[in-house]
Amino acid sequence: MSVEMLNAADAVERIRSFRLAGRQVLGIDGFQIVPDGHIARLDLILDLSLQPMAAEAAEMAALQFVAANDADDVMFEVVATSPLLGS
Repeated sequence: MSVEMLNAADAVERIRSFRLAGRQVLGIDGFQIVPDGHIARLDLILDLSLQPMAAEAAEMAALQFVAANDADDVMFEVVATSPLLGS
């Protein structure tokens, strides 16, 4: 499994594109970039899959999370549902 890490601006673009494509954000994982690679940050995890919510609410929570944790040495992985049937 590969992880696509995005800077904050790219993560915001990805989050917005998911809802437009009929997908819902399920969560975000944050990684700190260090000289030898990256470290998964357990304090930078947003899990939106634990409770039912509208795609718009998930998008807003994800955008707020990225904005609150934006830093030069932080990258994000955004996890979303598969495209919804009929979209």
